[in-house]
Amino acid sequence: MRFFKYLLIFSFLYISSFQKTGAQIHWESMVLESDTWKYMAATAEPASNWYQNSFDDAAWKSGMGGIGYADGDDKTVVSNCNSLYMRRNITLPDVSIVKDLILDIDYDDGFVLYINGVERARSSNVTGNFPAFNAGVTTHREALMYSGGSPERFQLNPTMLQKGNNTFAVHILNEKISSSDMSARVFVHAKINYNATLYSNVPTWFTPPVNNQISNLPLIFINTNGRSIIQNTKIMANMKVLNNSSGENNISDSDFEYNGDIGIEIRGNTSAGFPKKSYSVETRFPDGANLNFPLLGMPAENDWVFHGPYADKSLMRNVLAYNLGNKTGKWSPRTRFFELYINGVYSGVYVLVEKIKIDKNRLDLANLKPTDNDGDQVTGGYIMKIDRPEATDIDGVDYWISPYRAPTAKQQKVYLLHHHPKGDSLTVQQRTYIKNYITDFENAMYSTSYKDRSAGYYPYVDIASFVDYYIITELSRNLDGYRISTFIHKDKDSKGGKMTMGPYWDYNICFGNANFFSAGNTAGWVIDGMGDADAYAMPFWWQKLRLDPYFNSLLKRRWNVVKNDFINTTYLNNLIDSCAYELRDAQVRNFQKWNVLNTYVWPNNYVGGTYANELTYLKNWLRDRINWMDAQIQPIEDIIQALPQMDEMPLEMVVFPNPFIEDVQFKCWLPTGGDFEIQIRDISGCLILQSKQTLPSGLNTVPMKIAHRDFPAQFFTYQILFDEKLMKSGKILRQ
Repeated sequence: MRFFKYLLIFSFLYISSFQKTGAQIHWESMVLESDTWKYMAATAEPASNWYQNSFDDAAWKSGMGGIGYADGDDKTVVSNCNSLYMRRNITLPDVSIVKDLILDIDYDDGFVLYINGVERARSSNVTGNFPAFNAGVTTHREALMYSGGSPERFQLNPTMLQKGNNTFAVHILNEKISSSDMSARVFVHAKINYNATLYSNVPTWFTPPVNNQISNLPLIFINTNGRSIIQNTKIMANMKVLNNSSGENNISDSDFEYNGDIGIEIRGNTSAGFPKKSYSVETRFPDGANLNFPLLGMPAENDWVFHGPYADKSLMRNVLAYNLGNKTGKWSPRTRFFELYINGVYSGVYVLVEKIKIDKNRLDLANLKPTDNDGDQVTGGYIMKIDRPEATDIDGVDYWISPYRAPTAKQQKVYLLHHHPKGDSLTVQQRTYIKNYITDFENAMYSTSYKDRSAGYYPYVDIASFVDYYIITELSRNLDGYRISTFIHKDKDSKGGKMTMGPYWDYNICFGNANFFSAGNTAGWVIDGMGDADAYAMPFWWQKLRLDPYFNSLLKRRWNVVKNDFINTTYLNNLIDSCAYELRDAQVRNFQKWNVLNTYVWPNNYVGGTYANELTYLKNWLRDRINWMDAQIQPIEDIIQALPQMDEMPLEMVVFPNPFIEDVQFKCWLPTGGDFEIQIRDISGCLILQSKQTLPSGLNTVPMKIAHRDFPAQFFTYQILFDEKLMKSGKILRQ
C-alpha cells in the first residue's frame, strides 16, 4: 500500500514537473507603470550622468507610475516642469534567458529611453543627442491610454541587458512648461525562458509581437546616424531596401536593391501630428545631389513619398484612389506597400508613392526653360494646386489669390500655388502667363455667357478631366476635394495644352473615413455638404459646372462608362481583397505597433475593432455610395444630341436629392435677378405646391418640402418659370 502511495506521489511530481517545463518560455513585465520609480521633475538640468547605472538617485523622490499632471492617468502628481526624469533598477540573473524585449510607453509629449547608460529608443518628435531639460519637442503628442487607446511599442534587443543590475532611465519632455498636460506610463516586457516568474505578470491588454523577421512585402531600413527627422528640412541618412524577387524578405538578408544615401523629412499637415509619421524622401548621391533610382520596381526618379497610414485603418485608401485615377486614362501616382524600420525600430506598414512632378515617367508635360518666355514656349508645362500656402510662401511668387472669393458666407480666399516648377524657379513672364490663363478661365466661367462655345469656359479646359475629377471626388466623398490638395496642370498649346484636373492626391480620410462635413454619409454631394467649410472653400467654378446641362450630360455619359468598367462593387471589392491579401501578415505587425483598431483616431467615422471589420465597412460604404450616386445621375437629361438645334442652353439648374425623402433643393445660377417660380405637380397634373420669390443674380438655392403625410405619392413633376417664362421641367421621385 505504501508503495502505491509513493508511486502516486512520484507520478504527480513528474507530471507537474513536465507541465512546468513545457511552460518555461513565457512573457513577463520587467517594468510596469505601477512600479515605484525614482524621479525628478526638472526646471533645470539634472546631473550629467543621471541616466547611468553609477548615478546615485537617493536624493530623488520616489513614487508609483504613471507620473504626470493628474489628468486622469497619473498615480504620482508633479508640478509643472520642462522635463521629467525617471529611473528604475532591475536585477537579471542571466542575460541568456531573455529571448525578446519590448518597450510599451504612453507619454505626453516626448521621450528618450536609456538602458544601462545607452540610448535605446526615442519618440520621433525629439531631436538632438542627450536633449536638454528645456529642449521641447517638434510636435505635441497626446497620451492615449487614459482615453482607451494603446501605448506606443518599440522593439528592443535583449543584448542591451546585462547580468546583475540593469538601469532603465526615461527622459520625458514637455512641449513647454506652461503645457496643461504631461504624462509617463512605462512598461518593459520580456520573453523569458525560465521555470518561474521573475518579475510581474503582463497587463491584460498586452499582446505578444508577431514574427518580425520575414515579410512578403519589401523591407526598407533607414539609419539617421543619430540625427532626428524633422519637418521642412531634409536630413541626410542611409537607406537599405530589401526587395527579393522570391517575394520573401528576411531582415537578416543583405542583398539590397538600394544601399545608399537619402534626404528625409516629416511631411504632411494634420498627419504630421500622428505618432506614425509620413515622410518625403529623396534618393541621393553621397554629395547630396539627386539620384534617380527605380525604387521597388517603379520608374527611376529621386522624389518619393513614404505614406504612413494611421487614421486610415484599412491602410489602403490612397492606394484605391490612385488606382482609380490611373483607370481614368491619365497619370496618377503609382504605389507599393512596404514595411519600414527607422534606426532599428519597426515603424509599420507604409505605402511608397510617386511624388507629383513633371517627368517623362510621371506627369509627362513639357519642361519649361528659363528662356521660354513667349509664344508657344511659355504656354507649358505647369502643375498648380489649390491648397494652403506655407507661412514662408510669398504672394505673387509662390502663389496668387483668385480674384473670385468662394461662394460661401465666409467668402474665403482661393489660393493657387505653383507646385512644379516652384514659383521661384519660374520667370516673371511664366508666372504671369499661367496666372492670366487661369484667371481668364475664371472670368469666362463667371460671365453670363459662360456656356457659349467660344466666349465661355469650354476653350480653356479639358472638360473630360473635370468630369472624371468630379466623379472620383464625389465617389470618395473627399472632404478636401475641390479646395485642398487639388491639382491642376497645363501642357504647351502645341501639345494640346488646356487646363486639366489632376493628378489625384491625398485620400486617406476619404471613402467614409471622416466624421465632419457629412463625409461619413453615403448620401449627398460633397459639393453641397460642406456648408461654409473652414478657412478654405472650393472655387465657384464647381457650382456653375454642376449647373451646366452640357457638363451634366457628359457626367451621365461618363458615369455609365466607368460604372461598367471600374466603379462597381466587383472591381472595387477585388481591388480591396487583393490589397488585403498582400497585407495579410504585415497588417498584424502594423497594428501591434500601432494598436488603434479599437480606438478612435481623428477623424474616424467608424471604429471596427478588427482589420476585417474595417475592410467590410469600406466595401459596404462604397456599395452604398455607388448606389446613391447612380440614383442621382441616371435622371439627368442628356441634352448633347439636341445641342445643334438649340438657340440657347437650358436654365442652369440642379435638383437634389433625387430620389428624395421629403426635402428637395433647387439650385440655380441666374444671369440676372428676377421672379423665380417653382411649380410641383402630382402624376395627374394637379398643382400641389408652389414657390414664388424674387431672386438676385448669381447662385441661389430654393428648398421645398413635399411632406409624405400630405402628399404620399412617389412620382412628381416640376416646372421652373423665370420672369413668367418656362425655363425647365423635370421629374422627381420619392425614395
